[in-house]
Amino acid sequence: MDDFLSEREQIDEIKSVVRQNAPWAIAGILLGVIGLIGYQQWNAWLDRQAVTASQKYAAVIDALSQRDVTTAIKLVDELNGHYARTPYADVATLVLARFDVETGKLDDAARLLKQVADTARDADLKNVASLRLARVQRAAHQYDAALATLAKAPTGDAAAPFLDVRGDVLLDKGDKAGALTAWREALSVKTPGLINRELVELKAKALGGSFAASASSTDGTSTVTSKKP
Repeated sequence: MDDFLSEREQIDEIKSVVRQNAPWAIAGILLGVIGLIGYQQWNAWLDRQAVTASQKYAAVIDALSQRDVTTAIKLVDELNGHYARTPYADVATLVLARFDVETGKLDDAARLLKQVADTARDADLKNVASLRLARVQRAAHQYDAALATLAKAPTGDAAAPFLDVRGDVLLDKGDKAGALTAWREALSVKTPGLINRELVELKAKALGGSFAASASSTDGTSTVTSKKP
């Protein structure tokens, strides 16, 4: 009899624990379901954002092709204001900056490029914006500003185009030795397609730098040897 009562008491205790904790268990399940629904809705919202942003980006291209700058600026502002999570905002800003360069609005172009260089989520877009910004600053004769921008160059082979432009800026400042050093470093990068190797070699040779002809190595890349003037 005592054993029966003991088991009965245990069963009652278990029921009591279940009754006390059931609301929390149900709440946990509900939160999980709500979280799943919220995650799905979030993804759906991101998809809608991307579709709308792509349409606005296409409209930017169309407006600039018709030289409707007012509409293009309005669309780019909308993209940066409401669709900044998508890459279309940064790419549209780069396109508008290029148009500004082509129409001689270097200050406007520099402002847009700096915006992308400072805030873009994508590392490649940041690098593109920084490199273009340095070129615009050079065109505006803002050599120290250009060198400061180029100092933020990425590491590794991706630094080659930054070194190329650095050589151009240093030459503009009258630093021929510094220009040669920058171009030699750029040419030391083996990854093809990052710079116009023939042009960089010609620029270096014009300053008296001696570069041997490029030769293909066994892995298909080019190698360059140089001698100081």
